[in-house]
Amino acid sequence: MQKLLFILKKEFLLLFRDIPGLVILFMMPVLLIFVVTLAQENALKSQNSKTKVIYASESNGSFSEKLLANLDSSGIFEPVRSIREKPVTASLARTLIGSGEYKFGVVIGPGDSSITLLLDPTLQESYRRSVSNALTYIIKGTQTREAMNGILAAMPGNMRPVIEGMIARSMQKLPPVVETYATKDLSTIQPNVIQNNVPGFILFAMFFIVIPLAGSLITEKNEGSFQRLRSLPVGLSLILGGKALTYIVVCLLQFLLMMVIGTWVFPTFFGLPQLQTGHQYLAIAVATVAASMAAIGFGCMVGAAASTHGQAALFGSVFVVLLGVISGTFMPIHIMPGFIQFISHFSPIRWGIDNYLNLFIREGNLVSILPGTILLILFFGFAMTVSLVTFAKRQ
Repeated sequence: MQKLLFILKKEFLLLFRDIPGLVILFMMPVLLIFVVTLAQENALKSQNSKTKVIYASESNGSFSEKLLANLDSSGIFEPVRSIREKPVTASLARTLIGSGEYKFGVVIGPGDSSITLLLDPTLQESYRRSVSNALTYIIKGTQTREAMNGILAAMPGNMRPVIEGMIARSMQKLPPVVETYATKDLSTIQPNVIQNNVPGFILFAMFFIVIPLAGSLITEKNEGSFQRLRSLPVGLSLILGGKALTYIVVCLLQFLLMMVIGTWVFPTFFGLPQLQTGHQYLAIAVATVAASMAAIGFGCMVGAAASTHGQAALFGSVFVVLLGVISGTFMPIHIMPGFIQFISHFSPIRWGIDNYLNLFIREGNLVSILPGTILLILFFGFAMTVSLVTFAKRQ
């Protein structure tokens, strides 16, 4: 026990003497969670606001006016008919959209003979497609209504009220469309950008310890302190175990820092929703310790394999970023290609994120996070075994 205490003291002294490393260790994930979360929140707000659409009509028909009214009442589009108190023409609409001042436009030809959607050529494909599909849906719906009105107008006078009454009664019988989340009946947690982002950055912050952890191992190997420790009656497993216990404390501090940002900083200073964690505190503790163990195992494995600080820093940081990307830290997994979604199932960062999502959003319990927790612990055992074998071969 005394040997372990001395090793822990040594590890904490090495850790706290590296002030620049500590700053990077804690500030890098903090800066990233601010940038990514605020950018996503701004993107969501822009999607919820109305999209301005240049509307140029060269027709005096009823269809043009009804389409304009339907766009205005859609709740997602804001038609613009005049610029600086001058009516928008087809050529002006093309110029405004081509220059990037507006992104979308609708041009109605003379006598409703043509309908043209004008699109900014610099738009991203996914955004362009979603907006153009919505515009097409409203246009087709207006055309369908106009066609029905034409059929009704051609009917004998005594039949038209009957048909219109039948249509109105059928529409009244249709059930309303209600949007809800597939959560538990008594759930009080509402999914939002905070609920989804904080778990990802908890894991990203934990795995970022690969740089100081691997660096300390390489320093001890290169400076000979590791060999001096080995000359004492101290086992290799005890040396690595001391490092593991030290960095578990660091991972817990990373977890607490992200929790403070999600529960206090974002709501207080940015008006974002507060992080809701549920009431499964034991399960949260188990998920956090398991994720910390996996991050420590990864750091020890990189430190054992690398020969220089440059190798460890480059490989460790790049690999953590790659794991974060494919695991859903920076963007949702479901929008990625199928083969990347498949690869992400082998990422320990995703196992940890899924555990937190099960607890923070789906309001799961200890049983629901058991598969991910077992995988994280198995990864820790595998990584530490690889580290021990690598160190033993180099002696």
